[in-house]
Amino acid sequence: MESLREQARLSPEVFETVLAACMGNNMLGVTSDLVHLPGRGVTMKDEETESRKLIEQAFASAGLKVPALKDVLAGLKIDRTRAQKIVTLLLREKILVKVSDDLVFHRSALDQMRSSLTLQKTKSAKINVAGFKDLTGVSRKYAIPLLEYLDRERVTKRVGDERIIL
Repeated sequence: MESLREQARLSPEVFETVLAACMGNNMLGVTSDLVHLPGRGVTMKDEETESRKLIEQAFASAGLKVPALKDVLAGLKIDRTRAQKIVTLLLREKILVKVSDDLVFHRSALDQMRSSLTLQKTKSAKINVAGFKDLTGVSRKYAIPLLEYLDRERVTKRVGDERIIL
């Protein structure tokens, strides 16, 4: 949406007002961060819908110990290109979150991790890698990328070998 606002050369306030008016008059629709004509959007075939559910379920049930994306895609009934498009759609809708090139997590697992960190903050405002591994039950393979993600999201701030929970 931000690129659309920039192309229209409108201030954020004017853009939001115009967009809200267009949505109210059913002239435009918004899905996640995509603006589209009403009634238009992504439509999937039955096998694609089934694959979408399988992808989402694989990541939701894994928690923070997610499988490799390529392994999940390999187990689907559709070709790799269409499966990758479904993953891109799930990422756009923020159902899945890409933490690093190799790791994709379900949003609910990351939300639960943030809640655990908030609870941990009441005990201590600092956490190190070992403490994070104990808190989340993940190995170093997942802990480091997750901590870097939390730093980018400004949930934690790295200070030496420790993180301060913000």
